[in-house]
Amino acid sequence: MPVERESLRRWYLDAMGRRIEELREVRERIVEGDLSALDSARRVAQALRGSGGTYGYSELTAVAQLTETAADAETLRRVEGLIEYLQGLRRGDGSPPAVHAEWLARAAGVPASGATRSLAEAWSDVAARSGLEHDALAARAAARFGCGVADLTRPSRAPLRLVPESLMRAGPLLPLAEDSETVTVATADPTSLTTELELSRLTGRRPVPRVSPPDDIERALHALLDDDATAAGTRRRTATGHEGAAAGGAGKVLLVVDDAATRFLARAMLEKNGHAVVEAANGVEALEQLGRDSSVGLVVADLNMPELDGLELIWEMRDSPAWSHIPVIVLTGETDELLEAKLIEEGADDYLSKPIDPRLFVARVGATIRRAGA
Repeated sequence: MPVERESLRRWYLDAMGRRIEELREVRERIVEGDLSALDSARRVAQALRGSGGTYGYSELTAVAQLTETAADAETLRRVEGLIEYLQGLRRGDGSPPAVHAEWLARAAGVPASGATRSLAEAWSDVAARSGLEHDALAARAAARFGCGVADLTRPSRAPLRLVPESLMRAGPLLPLAEDSETVTVATADPTSLTTELELSRLTGRRPVPRVSPPDDIERALHALLDDDATAAGTRRRTATGHEGAAAGGAGKVLLVVDDAATRFLARAMLEKNGHAVVEAANGVEALEQLGRDSSVGLVVADLNMPELDGLELIWEMRDSPAWSHIPVIVLTGETDELLEAKLIEEGADDYLSKPIDPRLFVARVGATIRRAGA
């Protein structure tokens, strides 16, 4: 990068301090009920969106746009997230951004303190200074943003297929429920705009946050992921006499796609991530392959294929005692929410649109195999 360009970037990061103070003033006005502050927040976000692109901060452009387009009830939460993001961006040395969690301190009614190394430390610090238990602190934060407290007493495993384990543990966050438009998640940081962006991209749904202390989410994740993995490993050892399937137990995938180029690319993505793959060009070949290979743990099938399409393949599998337990992900070039609902109702476990997003594809395959204990 030319010296002039780098100097401009440094100047821009220094100027972030003024934007942070501007957003803090807007935050105070929102809390006081000044409705004009909502428009002020959007104007600041609009300016950051434009300047982010100018100075080469594409992620800043994306998170600023979230704030710019926020519904009124979401604005305070996203302003807090933008303040946190800008503070992390200013550090600019390539190290992980510190956690300031001003929003948590303000929800607890205590002054913001210095930055911590992790979200869990921020919760512990604010709880200690405020004298609040973590559950009470979660309730305060949820009330501040109007987003509700997470109920972790009966978590469902079904939404886990939407989110890769790495993102759940990094959050920490736990998918609780889903529909065709939204995915509800328990999160210890409802202000994280980068997490919101990642969830939207991976799931194709609008994230709906529910607040929970990080320790509670960690325990729920352990119960759902670690205990299930141990049980699944025991089942595999009992059934086969050895640990896992091919490729280190990553799960053998039957790829059923009539287009050879798409099949080649999908296979390359899966094998790169440790999955053993077998192929079929249509539903008829897929049934033959299932009859020959009892180690298939997941079927990824195109919807539109000759001879026997993806939906007909699902019907055949669900009617067979030998194959009814095998999860199926359907690929299609169509974008129709009614079709998605129909596929799920007919027995599909997940649905992905083409062209395939490599990261999303691999994440969904891994999550579906993990959830099924394959």
